[in-house]
Amino acid sequence: MTPAFGRTLFLALALAAARPAAADDLGDFAAAIERTAAQYHFALRTLDTSGREQTATEVRLLRQEWQGLIARLDNRRAAGFDGDNADAATMMDIDMRLVTALIVIDIGSREAARAALAPIGETLAKLREQADKRQP
Repeated sequence: MTPAFGRTLFLALALAAARPAAADDLGDFAAAIERTAAQYHFALRTLDTSGREQTATEVRLLRQEWQGLIARLDNRRAAGFDGDNADAATMMDIDMRLVTALIVIDIGSREAARAALAPIGETLAKLREQADKRQP
């Protein structure tokens, strides 16, 4: 199985397992969390099993998903999440961690990349928990 096929298959399965996104903002935000989490796990797996170039590609894709999540922040607040400046700071911190991970991947340090990516999983778990509490 090629890495591109594996990534596509993993994301398709993750999206199929996720609850279909509702038309409302909360459903859209929850779906974005699931897409980002799927790409996060794939990027970590790629970090452990592939070279620098492929890992950097997957982390760039993760950053794109993360930026999509940031774009939904205002809609998330409108959907009833408790939003404050801490949310914006967290979103920016994670984006900085992704940039840091890309730099250290280029240098060749898997351990430093893993350390930069670890808090992203924790943040995604918290966001998923918040979304699940508010789902009808």
